[in-house]
Amino acid sequence: MRLVAVAAIGLLALTGCGKKGRHSSGSGGFVSGGGGDAPLSTPSGLPTDLPSGIPSYTPSYTPSYTPSPSYSYSTAPSYNTDARNDISASGCDYNESTSSLEYTLTVNNNETQSMRFSISIVWNDNADQGLLGSDYQSVTVAPGSSQTVKATSYRTLYKETTFTCKVQSAYKFAN
Repeated sequence: MRLVAVAAIGLLALTGCGKKGRHSSGSGGFVSGGGGDAPLSTPSGLPTDLPSGIPSYTPSYTPSYTPSPSYSYSTAPSYNTDARNDISASGCDYNESTSSLEYTLTVNNNETQSMRFSISIVWNDNADQGLLGSDYQSVTVAPGSSQTVKATSYRTLYKETTFTCKVQSAYKFAN
């Protein structure tokens, strides 16, 4: 309440409405005229112990919370998923006692993590390039290790046949 009274008295002092007989029409309440008037003095009775300026506020507690993300981005694999160069093969043969085409594969894992290898093998007739058999192998190999698997396709051959064994596709994935 005290502040409102001070503001009202200050407004009256600035506009000159506190002086008698000095209002002119159209001047909006301002004192008009040329020099000669004594400067306005501070009205009497105003409190002198009012604070000046706007007080500054400094909080005693500043938060130190830094949120950590609750998500993670998966990165692209740092290895080549084509595993054909990681496989060496030998023993492309026909086993008459089991009537099966056989192929021995050695799978090498040169990565720093365990890998799962998916391998597709085919046997083709050399005479007409026809498909004699196929097999699929899935093997998990520890990092820096190798594992041997035998691919097999059961097929009875009635005549002498020459054929080739081939790793048609090979892929590796982090296990």
